[in-house]
Amino acid sequence: METATDMLRKGDREGIWRKYCGFLDLGIKEYMDLQRKLLEHQMDMFASSGLGARILKGKKPKSLDEFRKTVPFTTYKDYADCLLARNEAMLPEKPFTWVHTSGRSGEYEYKWVPYTRGLYEVGGDSSLACLILAAASRKGDVALKEGMTFPYLIAPPPYLSGVLTQRVLEIFDFISLPPQDKAVGMGFQERTKAAFGMALSEGLDYFFGVTSILMKISESFGNLGKGGGVMGKMKLTPKALLRIVKAFAKKIVRGGPLLPKYIWSVKGAMCGGMDTSIFMKKVVESWGVVPLEVYASTEMGVIATQTWSREGLTFFPEANFWEFIKEADYRALMADPSLIPTSYLMDEVLPGADYVLVGTSLQGGTLVRYILGDLVRIVSREDPQAGVLLPQMTFTSRIDDVIDIGAFTRLTEKTIWRAIEGSGVPYEDWSIRKESGAGGPILHLYMELRDGAPEPGVVAVKIHESLKSQDAPYKDLEVITGLKPLSITVLAKGTFRRYLEERQAAGADLAHLKPPHVNASDTVIENLMRMSSWRI
Repeated sequence: METATDMLRKGDREGIWRKYCGFLDLGIKEYMDLQRKLLEHQMDMFASSGLGARILKGKKPKSLDEFRKTVPFTTYKDYADCLLARNEAMLPEKPFTWVHTSGRSGEYEYKWVPYTRGLYEVGGDSSLACLILAAASRKGDVALKEGMTFPYLIAPPPYLSGVLTQRVLEIFDFISLPPQDKAVGMGFQERTKAAFGMALSEGLDYFFGVTSILMKISESFGNLGKGGGVMGKMKLTPKALLRIVKAFAKKIVRGGPLLPKYIWSVKGAMCGGMDTSIFMKKVVESWGVVPLEVYASTEMGVIATQTWSREGLTFFPEANFWEFIKEADYRALMADPSLIPTSYLMDEVLPGADYVLVGTSLQGGTLVRYILGDLVRIVSREDPQAGVLLPQMTFTSRIDDVIDIGAFTRLTEKTIWRAIEGSGVPYEDWSIRKESGAGGPILHLYMELRDGAPEPGVVAVKIHESLKSQDAPYKDLEVITGLKPLSITVLAKGTFRRYLEERQAAGADLAHLKPPHVNASDTVIENLMRMSSWRI
């Protein structure tokens, strides 16, 4: 099969765009026709498998309407006995590889998911599409060049990020820093140090990863040549020294800290995670490029991407069949799993509405009407700036990461994070959850502050006022009831670092190193408090 590298060598940039980004030219009818065709093929395979017979109870839906009326919605527990044991005999198609998620809910150490060859290839195509779009300034703009570099800052296989990066390296001649075969055997800090040590010599064309991690790395550039920080001490080649000298010259002229944009002229950036929109301005200030926001999950692969307009995200059509259910209907389903609430298709969703996302794996995959647990908002029916005629979405929150206070307000992680950022309080990290107090529910924020932060009482006032500005119902809570539910416990400096180091020493993987920002368990909070009580 012809790869993107083959096409580039022939000068066929138009063909590259058509193959990898052509889905952006679909109208909604074409999109739905493609989705229906792929779903029909998938149901033929799935129904004949052992797992399919169990989920479908021996039936095979003959139409999309029948599919929506009779096939139950599912969660991972419906597949756990088969997938955790990696029982391939039960699956509709033999997997090409297995990937796992973090098991963040605590129910499972990992959630294993099989990827067929088709899903692996479609996932790689979608990932390359995102890299093309990250550097594109208009429709049809393919800035790819052989030998472009990127730092290997993602979680290695069997995490999805590592698996799809492996596929991208198969279809295009990127250079991974360090090379993937070496990177996968390194710890995250060792890999990061090696990546940027090589980038100082070889240059850097792309970067991608979780936004908050990239911001931590940006802050560490002030420690180049010193001890400590993500970068730590590193041996510098003559090329690297020259690059740093030039960067310091720019820093002196422009003032402020040493920034990555003084060292490299990055062509494209791709970010994911809850914090992408929150830290967007800081990423631009540090790296000199507007990152492309991408939405992905282990179970469903690469789900949606922004375009060169950097507005809403467009859903990819070939890896999953998409449905949407209203939040109230989702909560009713959780209370009574026998319900089959109304679902809405891509051509039925309404702008301004929030939905729980539901996906059915295509390409011989395993998951059917699978509830991801993510709330997404449809922001518009199309993106006129980019000429995309498909619905545009944004990621709102995990459905279980919503904190309900007195039935007045339902705060998401994104809202809380924006309020903390908007308060102007310098902080290292935080975790928040609802707890019971003598006077009612408490919104308890555990926070490590940085030098220059005001005393805790002032911090609480600043964040409370910022929450009011971010969330009108939270403001109404105080106006109508007089309640100020926010309570802050200030953790000692180094608490989150000590937490991370203990998790690393215990052998925890990358996804489990940091505590969750919202609704952390009693065990996590107890460990944070224990770390805070240490004095070094």
